[in-house]
Amino acid sequence: MRNLIRTQADEIERMLNWVSDQDREWWPFLFLRPVPEAPMSSLRVALFSALYGIFFGMLANVFVASTSREFVQLNVLTLPACTSAAFFVVYRLTFARCWNRRARRLSQEQALRTFD
Repeated sequence: MRNLIRTQADEIERMLNWVSDQDREWWPFLFLRPVPEAPMSSLRVALFSALYGIFFGMLANVFVASTSREFVQLNVLTLPACTSAAFFVVYRLTFARCWNRRARRLSQEQALRTFD
């Protein structure tokens, strides 16, 4: 049973890292992507989340303003802040965790090769 869970976790890691390795997934913030051997810090995830969250939160503001029949009084920063926080939590618990797992493994392999 443990081997099955480990195998599934490895497969999920491979899939999420494959997505993270695609340049198109990072555009236009490709400069934020670390090398595969480097861990993805919470600061990097927060910056990435803020950049995407502000954009999509403002789009949500436009959508809410254009589709609501009654005047909805939301602070203009509410949806961008919530979207950024949601991006951070989801990305940190999924993609960043898998990225860091691979980075730890790659850096250990690299350390072993330097000692050989």
